Amino acid sequence: MQLWFAKNINRAANRFLALALLTMVLWMARLLGADIGIGTYYLHWSRLPLQFSLATGPLIFFYVLKLTRPGREFKWKDLVHFVPVLFQLSVQLLSEESQLNPVLQLLTFVSVITYLYLSHKLIESFYQRMKFNGGDRYRNELRWLHRLLAGFGLLWLLWIPYAAVDYFVYHNSLTPDAGYPLYLLFAVMITSMGIMAFFKPEVELPAALSAGLKPSASTELRQKGAWLKRTMEAGLYYQDPELSLTSLAEKLGLNAHELSRIVNIALKKSFNDFVNEYRVKDVARKMQDPAYDRITLLGIAYESGFNSKTTFHRIFKEMTGKSPAEYKTEQRIAHKGDS
Repeated sequence: MQLWFAKNINRAANRFLALALLTMVLWMARLLGADIGIGTYYLHWSRLPLQFSLATGPLIFFYVLKLTRPGREFKWKDLVHFVPVLFQLSVQLLSEESQLNPVLQLLTFVSVITYLYLSHKLIESFYQRMKFNGGDRYRNELRWLHRLLAGFGLLWLLWIPYAAVDYFVYHNSLTPDAGYPLYLLFAVMITSMGIMAFFKPEVELPAALSAGLKPSASTELRQKGAWLKRTMEAGLYYQDPELSLTSLAEKLGLNAHELSRIVNIALKKSFNDFVNEYRVKDVARKMQDPAYDRITLLGIAYESGFNSKTTFHRIFKEMTGKSPAEYKTEQRIAHKGDS
């Protein structure tokens, strides 16, 4: 429910993940019902549509798709990905599921592994299209999701020896509780994914990617862009080393989606580039100020909002074409020449 109702820039993507979590909740409810023997009181309990495992893979895939391509709308033809779920529901409603359980397990395994691979390709494509923004790239990256998806895939691979033992040794007669440790690990992994998605900063597309997804800036949006630049400079918000899209939006009384639109469309920049330009300008100004002669370059960088030496050097050179030391030396020579 937190993922479904949270109002942030990734809301559409998070709703797919919320549905994936719901499939896990229903699955656990089904297992709990079998454990307490609810079928004794409700004869048709086993036929209730509580298992949607064939929807898990597509839901995770569309979650990743909306993260990496937020401009892509969900279309009617996308429902084709969920057609196997109809087969699963038909089995639960119209026949004895136990007879087709091995088939459903195999289909689920193939479905999840396939969609995890497709999700992996989406993230790789996202990285290829994303401009590198120095040491602050972590604010945009999906490495946490990449790791969780890889772990989720490895867990599903554990199903192979489990199914093999069940089929060849026990002749498909293992009770459901034999797979409980595996089910628990699945639940923990997908719940972890939901928690990380909820608490992680929003994924922000670089300007180069956003340009093809959003219309040109309107007059009102351009005015907001000019206001944002003035406010950013006056408030010295860039000096906060932990500044993020969400935290700046809160400081300015905006929602994260609106702030992202202003930066990406009106200013035609990524959020990181927008902030780092102010930091680099601040460092360059302080380099030329005699009041800062007793402070090291790294000390100036920290005062200007950078959070590490590596980040500072990479971004400064990317934006000026020179290392901080080279830039400072050049400015001193130029100043002496003017004198």
